[in-house]
Formats: sequence, C-alpha cells, structure tokens
Amino acid sequence: MIKQPELLLTAALALALLAGLLLHLRARKQNRRREQELARANEDAQRRLRSSMSDTRAMLDQGSAVIMVFDRVTLTLLFANRQALELFDCDTVEQLSDTVLMRPDAWQPSPYSLLDFERWTSQLKASGFLRQEWLFSASAKAGIWMDCYLSNTVFEGRPARTLSANNIHAYKMNQAANKLRNRILTGINSSAPMENLADSLCKLAEIRLQNTRCLITRYDQQRDSLTPLGNSGLAKAFRETLPAIPARYGSTSIGTAAYTRNRTLCESILDDHRWQGYTRVVADLGLRASWSEPIVSQRDELLGVVTVFSHRPRNPDEQQLDDLASIVSLTGLAIERKQWQRAMEAAAASERFIRQMGVDLVNLPSGEEFEPNLRYLLHRVVSHYELGALALWERGGDDQAFACLATIRHNTPDTAHAENPGAAIQPIAGQVVTNMLQDSPAEYLTPQDALYDRIRLSDEPKPILLTALNDEQGENSFIGFLAVQSRFIYIAQATIDHLQVIGSMVRTVLLNRRLVHSLASDVENEQRQRKKLEGELSVARSIQMSMVPGAGHFREQYRNWTIEAWLQPARAVGGDLYELIRLPSGNLLIAVGDVSDKGAPAALFMARTVSLLNYLARSMDGDLAGIARALNNELCRSNEACMFVTMVMGVLELGTGEIKWLNAGHNAPMFVDNKTSPKLWPGNPAAPFGVYEDVDYAVASAKIGPDQSITLYSDGVTEAFDQNGQEFGEERLLNLGYRAANQGEGLLTYMREQLLSFAGSAPQSDDITLLTIQRHGTIHSVERDSSKHPAENS
Repeated sequence: MIKQPELLLTAALALALLAGLLLHLRARKQNRRREQELARANEDAQRRLRSSMSDTRAMLDQGSAVIMVFDRVTLTLLFANRQALELFDCDTVEQLSDTVLMRPDAWQPSPYSLLDFERWTSQLKASGFLRQEWLFSASAKAGIWMDCYLSNTVFEGRPARTLSANNIHAYKMNQAANKLRNRILTGINSSAPMENLADSLCKLAEIRLQNTRCLITRYDQQRDSLTPLGNSGLAKAFRETLPAIPARYGSTSIGTAAYTRNRTLCESILDDHRWQGYTRVVADLGLRASWSEPIVSQRDELLGVVTVFSHRPRNPDEQQLDDLASIVSLTGLAIERKQWQRAMEAAAASERFIRQMGVDLVNLPSGEEFEPNLRYLLHRVVSHYELGALALWERGGDDQAFACLATIRHNTPDTAHAENPGAAIQPIAGQVVTNMLQDSPAEYLTPQDALYDRIRLSDEPKPILLTALNDEQGENSFIGFLAVQSRFIYIAQATIDHLQVIGSMVRTVLLNRRLVHSLASDVENEQRQRKKLEGELSVARSIQMSMVPGAGHFREQYRNWTIEAWLQPARAVGGDLYELIRLPSGNLLIAVGDVSDKGAPAALFMARTVSLLNYLARSMDGDLAGIARALNNELCRSNEACMFVTMVMGVLELGTGEIKWLNAGHNAPMFVDNKTSPKLWPGNPAAPFGVYEDVDYAVASAKIGPDQSITLYSDGVTEAFDQNGQEFGEERLLNLGYRAANQGEGLLTYMREQLLSFAGSAPQSDDITLLTIQRHGTIHSVERDSSKHPAENS
C-alpha cells in the first residue's frame, strides 16, 4: 500500500514532467515559427542579392568601357562585360580567361607579358587605384592598346579587383605612325640608307593598314625591271624567289602597276591572271590579296611600286587607299631624294670627266695619231658610263655617206693603238640617217628597224641609241652621229644628256679637224693653191659661222621679246663670237666675245671657247660665276700661244626681264630706254678669259623693262673707221641707240645700216658683232626658225 507522501511526490513529479513537456512543445513551436520567418527573410535577401547582381552586370554591360573583374587573391577572371567579350572576340568569360588573358603565349611578343600584368595587379594596395597602358592580343593575334584603371572592390560577396579600360588603339597607332613618319623624314634629310628607309616605310604602311604586309620595289630603268628594297622577311623572301620583276603587264600586280602606271588591285591572288606563274612566293607566306600603287616622280618618271598584301582575299576601302597614297608619296620623296643625291655625286664626277674629256678632245693630235687617240678617248667614255658599246660615225665630204670612224665595246682593250673593228662596216647613205634623226636629236633603234642591222653593235638584240652631231649648216644636216648600246636594255636619261654634251665636243673636234685640214693643206701650185685656199677659207668661214646661232644672222621673237644678232668677220675667219643657249632651267644664256688676234688662230680659239661654253652652261645651269671661272681656267690650260678672249655674258629670265651679267675685259653693254638717254651699263670688268687662272668674276644684276633694250657688241663696232680714218666711237654708238629707240623691232637692222653707212667703202679693220635684246610693251606672236633656235644650237 502506497504511502501518502510517496503518492504526493509522484504526483508532483508527474505535474513537473507535464509542465516541462508543455513548455518544450511551446518552445519548439516558437522555434519552428522563427525558422520559417528566417527562411522567408533569407529567401527574400537572396532574391534581392540576385536582383542586385543582375542589375550590376546589366549596368556594366551598358557602359562604353571594357570592364573585367578578377579575384583579388587568385587573379581568376570572375566577370567580363559585353564590350570586353566583343573586343577580344570571345563568347564566354572562361574563353576570354583561358585563351587571351591567362595564357602566356597569347600575349604580344613586346612590350609586355603575362608576368608583367600579374606583377602590376599585385602592386595595388587595399585602397587607391593603378593606371597603365597595356597591349593585349585581340582576334587574329592582332594587338590592341588599352588605357587601364585597376581598383579594389567586392563582387558578388567576394573580394575582387576591377579593371576598367578604354580602347586607345587608334590613338596609339596614330602616335606610333607619326613618330615613325618623323623618323623617316629625318632619315630622308640625313641621307639614311635606302634599305633602312624602306623597312621603316613598310612598317608605317603595316601600322596604317592593319593585318597587312608591305613590300617596296624600286624601278631599274636600264634593266626595265623592279627589285625589292629593305631587309624585312618579306623583302628577303621576294629577293630569293623574284630578285627582278619585269615591268610589264601580267608580271604580278607589281609589274602590271609599273607598266600601266595605274593602281592594280588583286582581290584574290590565286584567282588573278596577273599572278599566274608567280603565286608560289606569296602562297608560302599566306598572302591572299595584293594592292599595288606605282611611285611616279614630279617629272612623271617611274620610280618604283608600293605593294600591300592581305592575309585574306579582299579589296581595300577608301580610307585604306588614302593611307596607301600617303605611303606612296612619302616613298617617292625618299627615292627621289636618294636619286637626287646619287645624281649630284654622279654629276660632279661626270663634270670632272667631261671637263677633262673636253680638254683631251681639243688637244687631240692631228695626222695619223688622230683616230687611235680618239678611239682611246671613246673607250674611256664606254668605261666611265658602263656602256655596252659605242660607235662614232662621220659623214664624208664627197658622197655624203656616213662611215664608221671607230667602234668600242666594253670588253675591248683600252690601248690607243688597238685595231679598229669599225673599219669593215659598210657606209650608210646620208639621207637614211637624216630621215631617222630629223625629228629628234636622239632616237632609239630597235631590231625591227631596217637600219638596225647596218649599225648593229653586238649579237644581243638590244636597242641602239643614235645621237646626232649637228653641223648646223642647214636643217637636218649632220656631220656624224654616235651609236650607243647599254649593257642592259636602256640607257639612263642622265647618261644620254652627258653623251649629248660629249657628242657636241666630238662634233667640234671633227669640225676643227676639218678646219685644220682645210687650212693646213700643202700648196703645190700657186694659182691652184690660191683658188683652193679661197675655197677652203670659204668652207672654214661656213664652218665657223655654223658654230654660232643662225650662222651669223640670228633673229628670234618670243612673246614680247625680240633677240637679234649679227656677226661679220673682217677676214674669211675671225675671232668674234656670240652665243644664245637655252638652259635646263628655261632661262637664256647670252654671250658676246672677242678673241685676241685674227684669222685662223683666233677662229680655233673661238671654236674651243664656244665648245667649252656650251658644255659649262648646260652643266652649271646658268651659274655665271662658276661658268666664268671654269671657262677661264680651261682656256688657260695648254695655251702656249697666250691667246685670250674678252666677253660679256649674262643669264636672262624671259618671264621677268631679270638679267645677271658679268664682264671679262669686254666693252660695256649699252642700255636704251625711251624715257632717258642711252647709257653704258656700269660694271667692274675683270681680266679676259685665258690670261690668269683662278680669277673670280663679279656678277651684277639688272632688269630689262617693257620698251627697253640692251646691246652687246665687240670693239669692231666702236673702232670702225670711215674713208677719212675717223673712228665711229662710243658717242656715236650712244647717239645711234637714242635714235634707234623708236625703231620698234628693227633695232639691230637700223644700227647695222647706220654703221655700214658710216664705214662706206673703207676696209673693215676688225670683226664686228652686234647682239640686241628688246623687250616690247605688248606681246608679239612667236616667230622662230627651228634651224636657228638657241635650243638647236645647244
């Protein structure tokens, strides 16, 4: 039987357990309700977080900048916005990270690597930011410059670093192109090697025209082909397979552009007929399209071709064509500057060579030694200009046929007594050559011409250049001609110009030879000798007079200018001269001279003076002081007879009337202005030519205005005497100029008539030369005789 206390204790325990159970159930219910509230709060927070992350990504995608987010510790790429994926041509963040950013060999070879990028990001502290320009690799391995800002942030609950970047590739490329362009211009001005300039120009083209390769080829006129320039891999590859590209249609786009002088675009090299037979060199290099642009000088001469290659078939757009035209213009400047420099060096060497050649030609011995020594000098011409062959043909005096005087080839001995291979060549009728050279003083013969086999210089069918030696006795009349053949195909224009100068000196030598032969003939019979001498002096007079423009009677009108000249020797031959030479610059060199003594010695010295003056005027292009100094020094050489020549020489610019002149011991020119009295131009006459070496001649300047004129004359005018022995004098000359001011275009005619009227039947005591230059107030029509034109005389 249970006792009462135990029962109470049991009941109390039961009540306690019941109360505890009730409390537990209540607490459990409260906890469950709290868990449900927390779950709802967590779900709401997660929803808000996802919305915030989505908004953040959307906001980053909407901006114009490139945004990339990296894990702060592992540098793992967590996010890249749409601009970043499009810029690097990637579809996912993982692809961008694996193939572009975190792959060491995907970075550009220079100037940065992946290691440099990792070091840069590790430099960022807890606060602040870093900025730097980086070169990343974009699609097709092309580099792209970005201006990057790096800062710390929290991204999606993780510590991260945000890279914000702007595309500055165009700016960097323009900056690099401008720097490279300035370096190229500096190299051009400092005469840098053309190979280095070509490499820089190609690099500039590849910067301007992205994803391309550039090749510059230079035109060789003598070989009529193009050769690659530079030391780039592309230039070396072309030199190995195509060392010389013919300048003809169908020889790649390069040769086609050179032949047509037009832009040549090949959208697909493998399908273009102009690349047939040449695709191996470009196919191995992965080149699929070519754009070739010819380089043409300011004188419309072909200099080369710039060719841009693309790795995929395509045509350039307008901007790329403009960039290509800019590269072509800069390349043309570089090549022209280099050619100008080489031409200057060659011109200096040729000037010395031609000057010595002129002296040697003038001093050629007569008689049996003439032809062997002439062949020796011609051999020097062949060697100096690296010609293939040269032949001198001279016109005979009786049958007017041309006979080969000497033939020189580059591989023949240079001895003066070598056997003459031209002796067995048959003569050519004079009219045949006259017809060939009637329109041009220099003309090419091709194997298709009927005359080619008669003048053939070698077994190779190369063109032959004919240069006429004009005797100026009549229209289309030649004393001989030079036949020249290149070692390659054509002869450079500069060499042709020099050959024409040498030809004029050879012409003078042949004329002097004829003159000397005619004057030095032995006399067997006094009567026959007298008649023969009279005939020979007549020929000598004609020859001498043919050495001045118009054969002593010259007149030319050009717009508002009238230029007249008259020369009358006192004997059959004399020492007076006048010359009008059209210079390469377009100006006109005018000279009147008087050789000391009279007769044949004066005529020979006059011929030598005219020949040297023609050469020096052309080679120095109107440099009066230089021409005078060089002419004086040349006339001083081998001048055992101590002869000299006085001269007034000037260079007239027909457009403005400006004239520069100097006086070498000659009579002062007379200036006539219808507003004032005639006067003699003041000046400081220097020593005549041929007296002292190394004389400096002062050059004066003046201007011939409308309705003004100048008269150059020899002392035979002022020292003319009448029947009573009275001298004409300077006062009569000035008075004559005053009255002649109203004679219009008949100035020289009036002065000549008055002078002859004054002298009457009195014997002429000295050679008389008058040269007048009139500038009219109105423009006159051009009237000129082509056989007497200064350009023909030159």
